[in-house]
Amino acid sequence: MTKSAKLICALSFAFLVLLGGCYLPGGPVPEGEHKPTPRDYSQKMVDAVVTMEEEVIAAPLPDEWGAPDICDEIHFLRFRPRDGSTLDPSNPHKVDVSRTEAMLVMLPGFLEGANGFEYLARQLVFLAKVENDANLEVWAVERRNNRLEDLSVLNYAEGQLLAGKMKVEEAAKLIVDYYYKKKPVNGKTFEGWYYNEDVPFLSEFGLKLDTEDVFKVIQTMVPDPQARKKKVFVGGHSMGGFMTSFFAGWDLDGNPATTEDAGYNNCAGLFGLDTLVTPSDILVKKFLGYIPDWSESGYQDILNGLREGLIPVIVNTPPFLDAEIMTLLEVTGAGAYFAPDKECTIMRDIPFSGNAELILKLMHSRDAQTFFEGVPNIRDFRYTYEALLGVCFDDSFAPISMIQTSMGFLQGGPVVNKEFPYPEFLDNVPLISQMLRGFIGKGPSYIANDAGPVGELGTGDLYSWANFDEVGDAADPKYQDKCGLVTYTTTENEVSDIHDVARALFKGPLNLVEWYFSTRLQLDFVAAIMSYGPKYGINFMHSDKVGDLPQILFLAEQGMMNDPMYDSVVPEGSKFIKGYNHMDVLMASANTSSRRPSEVVGPLIDFVLNNVGYTRSSTPLRRLGGSN
Repeated sequence: MTKSAKLICALSFAFLVLLGGCYLPGGPVPEGEHKPTPRDYSQKMVDAVVTMEEEVIAAPLPDEWGAPDICDEIHFLRFRPRDGSTLDPSNPHKVDVSRTEAMLVMLPGFLEGANGFEYLARQLVFLAKVENDANLEVWAVERRNNRLEDLSVLNYAEGQLLAGKMKVEEAAKLIVDYYYKKKPVNGKTFEGWYYNEDVPFLSEFGLKLDTEDVFKVIQTMVPDPQARKKKVFVGGHSMGGFMTSFFAGWDLDGNPATTEDAGYNNCAGLFGLDTLVTPSDILVKKFLGYIPDWSESGYQDILNGLREGLIPVIVNTPPFLDAEIMTLLEVTGAGAYFAPDKECTIMRDIPFSGNAELILKLMHSRDAQTFFEGVPNIRDFRYTYEALLGVCFDDSFAPISMIQTSMGFLQGGPVVNKEFPYPEFLDNVPLISQMLRGFIGKGPSYIANDAGPVGELGTGDLYSWANFDEVGDAADPKYQDKCGLVTYTTTENEVSDIHDVARALFKGPLNLVEWYFSTRLQLDFVAAIMSYGPKYGINFMHSDKVGDLPQILFLAEQGMMNDPMYDSVVPEGSKFIKGYNHMDVLMASANTSSRRPSEVVGPLIDFVLNNVGYTRSSTPLRRLGGSN
């Protein structure tokens, strides 16, 4: 680069910085994508070995709750070898424990559905089979409140797209017509997203129901108690780790003297994915000082408030990530999977609610001035479907830490620092910065900066996406702007394939996001460690046994647990995986070992097989070949 070119780059960048809170198109432009990493095996090869199916167990709720019939079932995703080697010959809906080395039960986190484990589960079953000649099954359990989601048109569109009978634009229009314009699809009309007054029965959907549903799945699939104790491993992601702890310390019949039905006697070990698996009172009591009255009367007051409609029974109500936003995320994932490089124009046609508009502004405003003025907004920018998914979920763009994934970076137009909703000056305010950084993420954050001139918004550059393995390589690990003045990210910080994340958002009959999260569940977390808990059926009676089980934790360096506020509860000697964000423990690529092996899949397989005493195949199969 010539000296004059370098000077122009430097002056342009400095000028943009000085303009701060005023929208002016331009700024540093990311360099071109690097050559992608060869795949050890293709995901088509995985699908040839692994099948995913939805299993259903009838478990009627008490009539007095008033819940609809659709909630009278437990649903979970079952991942198993396609050859049927793990099926019980007398009943294929159960597992043949004599030919299955281990069963992993996975519990989703906050606002997360069973599909959160779609990628990880497939890789575990596949690699255990082809590298170790070992049979694993994975069961990803849904919470019952997810039965309230109307996924009918989304699943129909998925089937049409897979069959090649519909284009992405047609599918997107069909979905918008169904959810926003109340046009029927296949004879069904959308009844609308639910709000608190529509689902009062969620006041009863608490820790007892969710924990005992896990027992029901395990006992149904593996009736033999000895087999459960030897071969079943329970774990979770994020909040699912705390749910795992409650399961391990739970007493099913409420009688602590009879321990055959205790959680720790119904599994062989525990695992955690960017979470803690611990006697939960250690963790919860740490934060009780920030919470008002947790006496029994305080608990009862809140419970009564839920039952009487005075307190929201759904946590994710406006202004939060409500059901409408969750639906849009699934649509974005499908678009990114089936037409990654096609420009997404459907955003301009959706009649968003006021809350959706607010959330989109919160996620896609460069600074406070842009947020309040609303110019430019996300619909003024031109994104491919894949780029739109990236700005919603990638750790360099999404301002919410619990959904952050390290998937690559934008390309095709100017990208500048994002100062909203977390201005950097707050780093000098210890308590506030600590709390906000836990929710918003570690930063730095970026945003596209060319929506076209102010009078011609919507005419700017078309932004596309450089995948995680296209932003640098071993010889050149920094992903910079074309002038070499700004380093946006590095190879160490990019680990998940956006194609795999897109698939997990929508694939199959269930989904990754959770439309309606029950407030009662979080209320019960604290009651579980109080002496009055069993009076309300919250039978967490064996917290002292949780730490006795074999366990393994996978903690993300840039995730939820790597914060000074957790120092006293993170187990001594725990290692944080460099470059990983909160969702990367579920999504980090397992088939690009020449770039970086997954630091979850292999170790988790080893942990499970070591604990069941399995003798491995002497010749692991590596680098099977094939594009993704």
